[in-house]
Amino acid sequence: MPRLVGQRSNAGANITVLITLVAIFGIFLEYFGVIDIVPGFGREGRYFQLKIQPTNEQVNEQPNK
Repeated sequence: MPRLVGQRSNAGANITVLITLVAIFGIFLEYFGVIDIVPGFGREGRYFQLKIQPTNEQVNEQPNK
């Protein structure tokens, strides 16, 4: 069995990879409109619809009070 005495930890490289992956995931969410931190960045239409916009038929079908 090899001895592990005196070997350096590779934590710095692991943290760098983790931060890079989190940044890529955040840019992905921003681009597709899930989050909106940077105004005007990303696609024109939202990939995930957060709210359903009422159509003209839905508005016209409501009775007047």
